[in-house]
Amino acid sequence: MNSMKWVLFDRTQGAKTSDGSKLTADALTLMAKAVEAQINEEFAAEWGAQASIRVGASAKDIKPGEWAYIFVPTLPDAPGASAYHDITDKGVPYAFCAVTTCGSLFGRDGVSVDVSHEILETFGDEGANLYAYDNNGVLHALEMCDAVELQTYSKSAKGATQVQVSNWLLRSWFMPGAEGPYEYMTFANKPGGVPPHGPLKTAPGHGGNYQIVGKWTGATKDVYAKHAAYAAEQHIEGVRHKGMIPHWSSRTALRLAQMAHKDPTAVGLPADMRNFGQNRIARGQVGER
Repeated sequence: MNSMKWVLFDRTQGAKTSDGSKLTADALTLMAKAVEAQINEEFAAEWGAQASIRVGASAKDIKPGEWAYIFVPTLPDAPGASAYHDITDKGVPYAFCAVTTCGSLFGRDGVSVDVSHEILETFGDEGANLYAYDNNGVLHALEMCDAVELQTYSKSAKGATQVQVSNWLLRSWFMPGAEGPYEYMTFANKPGGVPPHGPLKTAPGHGGNYQIVGKWTGATKDVYAKHAAYAAEQHIEGVRHKGMIPHWSSRTALRLAQMAHKDPTAVGLPADMRNFGQNRIARGQVGER
């Protein structure tokens, strides 16, 4: 069983969510308990995960083996994004959440949903660099929640407090040709579930649900292709609910750019690898963060 430990740190300095709520130690504790229950109950039954999540008392309150989830007012390095997960240069996972982009603490647009979303996705892809291949030339970032990120359900924390957490994908979603259901809420008959139309498909959504995908051409079908010259295009499929610019250091564009810089045989790599399809609101050169 994949066991992981998280510690939550409040660095919001009094910043508020859209409804005027401030993050507190008590609120973080409720989120920790709800997400911990989500992982150790239904998520563990599908993915074999186990988690312990606690609230850090100070910046130095992190123990060996723990991963930090840090709450800040905004994310200057990822404009418009609400949260992301990545790894340090030592290969240690971490996550950030910008509370001012959230509508509330515990609601469907709440901080708690971002906590659930990023922790679940780190379980699925600790290095933030894995992809599922559709056998038809497209790589799909191995993210547990993105394709159904608008959908949430309630988990109980202390007492009667209900905390919203993110919907997430089942194993069947990552397997071309597999039959559904493909996400937890439909599988568990929870209200509000919107199923994708098939494996590796984005669930229908109004202003949300998306995927980060990379299209590949060339002679290779190797997911871990050695040469970035095989990369044809990278883009977001769908409309990202909380900003169309994800944290690129953990995604296709920068990974491929790094490969190109290290690989002198990579000739003809497209100068623009941030094609957002119909949502062309941001473009940049290879290697730009």
